[in-house]
Amino acid sequence: MPLAFPLFVYGTLKQGFSNHERHCKTATKIQKAYTWGRVYELDAGYPALEIPESSIQARGTSDYKLDAVNRGKHLHFEQPSGDWDLVEGELMYFSQPDIEIPPLDFLEHFNPDGDCNMYDRIMLTFKTEEGLVNAWTYVINDGKYTGKRLSLNEDGLVKWTKTLSGYIQPNAHAEPSANLTGLGTKRRGEESSIQASFSNCGDKPSSSCPAY
Repeated sequence: MPLAFPLFVYGTLKQGFSNHERHCKTATKIQKAYTWGRVYELDAGYPALEIPESSIQARGTSDYKLDAVNRGKHLHFEQPSGDWDLVEGELMYFSQPDIEIPPLDFLEHFNPDGDCNMYDRIMLTFKTEEGLVNAWTYVINDGKYTGKRLSLNEDGLVKWTKTLSGYIQPNAHAEPSANLTGLGTKRRGEESSIQASFSNCGDKPSSSCPAY
């Protein structure tokens, strides 16, 4: 049976956005998926996901084949306590993790053997129309980055769709499944500037190295 490395993306790696064709066109399957977290648009113009520490199932390694078969500790999708949103993205599957995942780790400034990463690759539980699944995603490291927290849309979801840096829009959007609509917390109101606590191992990232 071929390996299937599951990876959740929520920004420029999604279909129709700037990094998809170069980094994700070999995905064997793509489906809509959801997780709990907070999404920020960094000043550099791309998004960053923050998640509860308790949601982490596993941490990424340089053994990509082993990571591909890692199923995590358990499946858990209960809404965490605190101010967390239901985040929409795309779950992709890659059949050659040794070839396909290292360039993604590099793009996201994640070194599995390093200790000063901008993003971390971690495993979470995601909800899809086919059920719950544990998969990998990139989340911002701890520290300080300035950005705006994205607000819930009319469906009660957080969904990154545009930036001021010129990324193209997706060609099409499917409507969320009825059994997923409304799962998000009902935070409403204007998007406000928030001083997000994110990792910084040097200078603030520039728009020349867009992540996700």
